[in-house]
Amino acid sequence: MEHDLCIRESIKYIENNLKEKIELKELADKAFLSKYHYHRIFHAIVGEPVAEYVRKRRLEEAANELISSDNKIVDIALKYQFGSQETFTKAFKKVYGVPPREFRENRSKIALISSRNKGISKLSMVA
Repeated sequence: MEHDLCIRESIKYIENNLKEKIELKELADKAFLSKYHYHRIFHAIVGEPVAEYVRKRRLEEAANELISSDNKIVDIALKYQFGSQETFTKAFKKVYGVPPREFRENRSKIALISSRNKGISKLSMVA
């Protein structure tokens, strides 16, 4: 049970530091675990490795920023700790199926789909 609390606290830390460099050792130290045990426990509780979780969360935040701002793609990539726009584009395309520029260009379609999905989930909860 205490491992759940450690991982929950780690996730809070990750969420608050997505724009910063996050080291596995740092997370493990905060949870008072070895890197090996921290990684194993995180994976067991969350369902994916630490690095994958952090990468996906950074990509989600970057996707939100692509839709809601006109910031340069390279600036967004660097802000979320991707080494270059090329690295960011590869990772982004792997998760979202399109490069960031195309994702941004289609933001009106994405916003419409997102608002429809929110409406559906609200209806599901009411019913």
